[in-house]
Amino acid sequence: MTGPRYQVQIYLKCICVVKKMDYIKRTAREISKHALTVINRIDKEQKDKMIETIINSKAVFIVGSGRSILIGKAFAMRLMHLGFTVHVVGDVTTPAIKETDCLIAISGSGETKLVTTSAHTAHEIGAAVVSLTANSHSTLGKYSDTIVNINSKSKEPWDHPMANSLKGNYDDLAPMGTLFEDSTHLFLDGLIAEFMYRLGKKEDDLKVRHTILE
Repeated sequence: MTGPRYQVQIYLKCICVVKKMDYIKRTAREISKHALTVINRIDKEQKDKMIETIINSKAVFIVGSGRSILIGKAFAMRLMHLGFTVHVVGDVTTPAIKETDCLIAISGSGETKLVTTSAHTAHEIGAAVVSLTANSHSTLGKYSDTIVNINSKSKEPWDHPMANSLKGNYDDLAPMGTLFEDSTHLFLDGLIAEFMYRLGKKEDDLKVRHTILE
């Protein structure tokens, strides 16, 4: 098929592809900008307390739900590469948490049932509880020894009465908890880099512990 009509169809298809790519670029740009703003607002003392808690714990347990636990698992993998003993709550091989351990709890709202129940249990046993949340005044906050405030939108609306969020018109670009999850992911990846610096680790040190069963 040739002719002006065919050329117009091709042109319109190209415009459609460009618009779709614009959404991808715009979303990546806005999320990155938002995440950097959020990370810049994280309290240095709380960040340092999180690092020291992990270093001083015999084992690290990580809990979350939905996309938050996927981010938690990514963090757990890198902690394992660094040589830490780490477990993800819910895995069949996860042992009992002890008072010499710590729990890293990830929940934007701070009210996720699995997360708050795990934090309560860890708190009662005497393990250190570190929470990453957008709502420091939540149920999770009550059981936390250290709160890293990810001051971002969770799955709750911006005007949620308990929310402590950085507002903005992101709903169509980053629905529900995307901003909290992506900000948390970037923060935790940055934390791994700081661990590497503090512990004197290089990429080759991490590669030694990378799985070969794949």
